[in-house]
Amino acid sequence: MNTIQIDDQVFAELARRATGFNVTPNDVLRRILSISAPSPAAASQPPASPPLASTLPDFIKSERFQRHHQAIDRYLVILGWLHSVSPKQFAEAAQKFHRGSRAYFAKTEKEILESGDGVTARQIPQSPFWTLTTLDNKSKRLVMEDMLRALGYSREDISLALTTLADSGIRRSHARLFDNFTR
Repeated sequence: MNTIQIDDQVFAELARRATGFNVTPNDVLRRILSISAPSPAAASQPPASPPLASTLPDFIKSERFQRHHQAIDRYLVILGWLHSVSPKQFAEAAQKFHRGSRAYFAKTEKEILESGDGVTARQIPQSPFWTLTTLDNKSKRLVMEDMLRALGYSREDISLALTTLADSGIRRSHARLFDNFTR
């Protein structure tokens, strides 16, 4: 993934056109430029990336994290980092994670899509897992908080990670599903 510099006016227009859930500026540019999405085979091969930061605060301070500005992208890259540093523990926590009838983590997109109406899923970078993305930012923070707790992170690290997901102002009716983390 590459970073480009754009002025505020261009960014504002991209943001205006990026309507709907999980539509990114990249998606808008692909549509404008008539570029199709990468094939699943190409998407499944992770790009060469710099070495992983050794701690969550270091990762959050890194350029690899800071180049992401949308909450959904930050949510996904933090989950990807968590999987990269503790794949077995992440897999165990993800498989135990339940809220109502919806699947929040799965090995296939289909599993998540079949768990509810109108849901969307994206693959967690550098991992075999998919995650539910039809969530407001408050709900993303709740999911991330539970995952970080399950993985043994400190309150300070959890608080730092949660502050990276700004409130979107969008509220969903299923927010009540976040009562207790199922262990």
